[in-house]
Amino acid sequence: MNAPDLRKRFRIGFGLWVIIIAAVTLFVAVPFPAGSVAQWIIDVQAQARAGAELLAPLLMVAGLGAAVGLAELSSTFSDYPREAIATQWGQYTLWLNAGAAVLAYLVARIYAPASTNSIILIIAVGTGFPTLIRTKYTIAKQFGGDGKDDLTVNIGWLYEQFQSLCKKQIDLELMAYRRMQVDRLLGRYSTVQELYQTAVYAIKARATLSDDEERRQLEDLLKTIDPKVSPELARTDLGLKILELGGVSLIELLVGARGGGAGPAAPTPPSGAAAPAAAPTADAVVKKLAELPVAELVAMSKSLLKAQEDLDFVEKSSQPTPGLSELRQKAPIAYYLVAHVGADAVTKELAKRQPTP
Repeated sequence: MNAPDLRKRFRIGFGLWVIIIAAVTLFVAVPFPAGSVAQWIIDVQAQARAGAELLAPLLMVAGLGAAVGLAELSSTFSDYPREAIATQWGQYTLWLNAGAAVLAYLVARIYAPASTNSIILIIAVGTGFPTLIRTKYTIAKQFGGDGKDDLTVNIGWLYEQFQSLCKKQIDLELMAYRRMQVDRLLGRYSTVQELYQTAVYAIKARATLSDDEERRQLEDLLKTIDPKVSPELARTDLGLKILELGGVSLIELLVGARGGGAGPAAPTPPSGAAAPAAAPTADAVVKKLAELPVAELVAMSKSLLKAQEDLDFVEKSSQPTPGLSELRQKAPIAYYLVAHVGADAVTKELAKRQPTP
């Protein structure tokens, strides 16, 4: 069973709410001239106006409560705010905050003086009640203590338990959603080489990353493309890294760029003819390159690459780096060479360099 498309669910839900609110507002606010519509429509409109006047305070305080829930979800899941809101437990959080605010308003309305301004009461309950149920009060504080022996009343304990449950369940739903997005990407980009290039682009294209953050991200990529790591694990890690850096929008852009489907089928060889040899995969060629000494890999790269910027990259990547193993040092050079020259050309060059028996 596939994970639900949370972003699509959010768009549909948000659009429906906007349409419903706009339609009800227009129906209640715009009067119908006498004789222009049936009488029962005018009667329904009058009843709707009376109901709107009665329910308006409740809807307003519910909106304030739901806004607090929205703020909590958006700040907790800042990388996927829309998706978090669209999850099942995200909806529970919003409805609980809205319903609790309405109940608090009804209680306050019963005990508040009749002369209390409704707008002031709505604002007081809509902002004060969420603060109250999230507050821990200290009645007596120990002198010079660390707070463990203080006499406290934690009014927000129950809500904290519910919030912790919601956070865990939402994270589980988002985990399945992230896996779905990564699978979409891996379905279009099948090699470690392509994913590595895309991840490097995502790091370089991020305008908000500092130099230190960019360097750390690139170092993490080097660990991912270690030839000792299995290609399947490397592909999954790179897919998650691309999703983390570029978000769902970048995944949709990359998948859409290759949405044309598979290319034309290869012609079937004549009956009795030998099947053509399988073309070497980029990952297999990278593994062979990683087996070469650094000096030989650099020399081979310089013989195949012609552009000065390519040669500069090879020269820079071949410099010894503290804490970086030789294998990890060779990995980006190998992927760069295969990406710019092609797996076939590199394979032919490797064959030339093999000692003859």
